[in-house]
Amino acid sequence: MSLTMMALRIAAVQALKAGGTLVGDNVLDSQISAIDQTADGQLRSDQQRPFIAVYTDAAKVQDMGQTGLRSNGTVDIMFNCGVSLTMAQTDKATGEASIVEGFPATDAHFEAVLDVLDVQIGRVLTDPDNPWAQVFGDFVRAYVAKEHVRSSSAAENVRLAAGQTKLTVEVFADPRLGQPLAEGGPWPRFMVLMEDHDVPQLALFRQLIGDAASGPYAEFERLTGMTTRDAQALRLYTFGGVPRDVVVTDAINDAVPV
Repeated sequence: MSLTMMALRIAAVQALKAGGTLVGDNVLDSQISAIDQTADGQLRSDQQRPFIAVYTDAAKVQDMGQTGLRSNGTVDIMFNCGVSLTMAQTDKATGEASIVEGFPATDAHFEAVLDVLDVQIGRVLTDPDNPWAQVFGDFVRAYVAKEHVRSSSAAENVRLAAGQTKLTVEVFADPRLGQPLAEGGPWPRFMVLMEDHDVPQLALFRQLIGDAASGPYAEFERLTGMTTRDAQALRLYTFGGVPRDVVVTDAINDAVPV
């Protein structure tokens, strides 16, 4: 797990909780028991109403480049949705049972709820008026793939329908400990949102990101202590892509290899 993967998941959960889906605030962070499988292969859930459970499942880095072990590459984010007959609510006046308002408790409407949730997840995560969604999007370099699968079971006449949307995204590397963060960038905004909404992981992020003013090294030590790869990259970009074997002459005509 990485900082950015954890931040993506939290931002997605909070964005969905803010509204815009059929499940309301019943959005779960990595709750395994939301959809489970019994020994005989049947699906089960511990939830009492329709839900979305968010997981960051896997990450793969093809080219670690200049960011090394801080790289995240492509990340799979899972949105598991579930509805079952036991979640239905009965209208005392009419006697009709519904999963959520406007969706009667029938097999066809179970599938309809999953279809609607898939659409709503995409809309919420791209909502320009949802600050959590905007932070989520700013952690993402590119949207790579989307996959949606379904499963269902009926044990003891209890119908459970589950859908999973897998979103594969390419994300930025984790920040260095004590790295100065750009004002207005996703990390400072993410930290402010966590503080405003009393997100319990805030203390953990503060510890792992560190204070840029009092990091483990002074600023000059950050430069002298950089890795060979970082030094080569800095030299390359500073001289506009000059090959390393080019000789540069300084003000007193001493030849210095670049």
